[in-house]
Amino acid sequence: MNTYGFMLVKNEADIIAQTLESLRRFGGFTHIFVFDNGSTDDTLAIARGFIGPDLSVESLPEPFSDNLKFETVYQHRHLMQDGDWFAILDADEVYAEPLQPVLQEAAREGANFVECKSAQFYFTDAETNYGFDPAKPAIEQRRHYLVNYGEPRVFRYASGTTLTADAVKQRAPGLIKASRQFLLHHFQFRSDQQTQKRIDIRRQNNQHSNNWGHINSDQWRDYLVPHQHLHRYDGEIRYGLPANANLYKIKDNAAYTMANLKWLQRHGHLTPTQQGFMSAGLLKRILHKVW
Repeated sequence: MNTYGFMLVKNEADIIAQTLESLRRFGGFTHIFVFDNGSTDDTLAIARGFIGPDLSVESLPEPFSDNLKFETVYQHRHLMQDGDWFAILDADEVYAEPLQPVLQEAAREGANFVECKSAQFYFTDAETNYGFDPAKPAIEQRRHYLVNYGEPRVFRYASGTTLTADAVKQRAPGLIKASRQFLLHHFQFRSDQQTQKRIDIRRQNNQHSNNWGHINSDQWRDYLVPHQHLHRYDGEIRYGLPANANLYKIKDNAAYTMANLKWLQRHGHLTPTQQGFMSAGLLKRILHKVW
């Protein structure tokens, strides 16, 4: 059984080395294909420093879309056989545990896709600065997080099937989910300048991909999350919300979107009181917020 990784990347020079190192450490990939999608920083040069028997890099200056990810996969279908796996990779997602045991278990179950569970690290009001040093582990610089998101990321190759982003989002018939997820550390908020550039790129991409509806402000400071509403990394990942998280009182923020809360609910990570918020009507939510 072979496992292939496919990554589209643009302007992630400060994190891509840590990501590629984690993929080699935890992924067990037969080969990783990196496609630079028009970077204007040092992303391409840094990625090329990892070129080897298990990793290749090329330029792909086409307008981004989710389907472009899957197009890169099927351009390499001649390498894959039924039963192999392929992973959709993001340059700011650091693998945090071995992938192969998860894939082996999925194969035994007869599943053909595996979801990630993402520990998303946020900017907070408790930061001493909003810079980022690529030479230091990201987890030592951004320490506040919630595990509040996940999506299909690894798929079992079948020669008679061509997946698209829409088919995956809609969980097309024939897609069978594995019972076990694998853990990622997602560092989308690293520095003020990087985050502002990220926002600008995604707002521009929305003109033709409409894929980042959650990017709803043009200013990086609007994505700060009060630190008391997050866990602080202490060497272990914790699930659910902090014990004092009162959903009726917490203002909307980047970590507590309704999509995040619904993911937590589906995976059993909310307390009974927090579950009550999810089932409450608008009037009840307003009354609890006021009182």
